[in-house]
Amino acid sequence: MSRWLIVGISGATNSGKSTLAKKLLEVLPDTTRIICQDDYFYPEDSPQHIPCPGGLPHHNWDVISSLDMNKMIRDITEILKSTLKPNIKTAISKTDASERGLSCLNDSHVRNLPVLLLEGFLLFGDDKLAEMCDLRYFLTLNHKLCWERRSSRIYNPPDPPGYFEHCVWPMYESHLKYVKEHVPDLKFVCGKGDPFPVIHQEILAASRSLGYMPNDQLLHYNDLNGLKQHNAS
Repeated sequence: MSRWLIVGISGATNSGKSTLAKKLLEVLPDTTRIICQDDYFYPEDSPQHIPCPGGLPHHNWDVISSLDMNKMIRDITEILKSTLKPNIKTAISKTDASERGLSCLNDSHVRNLPVLLLEGFLLFGDDKLAEMCDLRYFLTLNHKLCWERRSSRIYNPPDPPGYFEHCVWPMYESHLKYVKEHVPDLKFVCGKGDPFPVIHQEILAASRSLGYMPNDQLLHYNDLNGLKQHNAS
């Protein structure tokens, strides 16, 4: 089984988990994989669902029983057992990158960095997943900002009136209490800002400590345009 650096990203609804994971996927090498917990909801007609509290005529989608965690863990295991394919991108050295006006890039792109990103709002509600992760992050939000972001989005099925107060926020508070008490080495990050730069560097540092980072710190030629945009932002 290949050794992967597994990064778990969890937290409140609309705290920026998916955005963060996608940004990391864009800048990490093409050996990187991502699994999103939202892809494992049971179908709406599944008998696994339980009703909302408060008498709302709606499933409670904010409990872990609404998710097929066995399938998610199977899919993760398949990735961990897979053989890493050689990186086919053309690479240039940091010296060449500097000559192209990219002197401040440092080592943000390395070849064959086997990172598996796991993203989901109840990720650490499953003990097996929590134990798998080498790095664990939990994005927090206050009630006001969480409601503002949640109410601006359309879900399928749509949130009925009262769903946020009866299900979303109470379940988040319950999960937050659980992870604080039971998940070790969990880093809490405010979802109001942009945690990407810090978390990106921490992933690179972790990969270096595990011996994955090559000595010449090669950069990928095909990624240079994206890196320019990242440095300009």
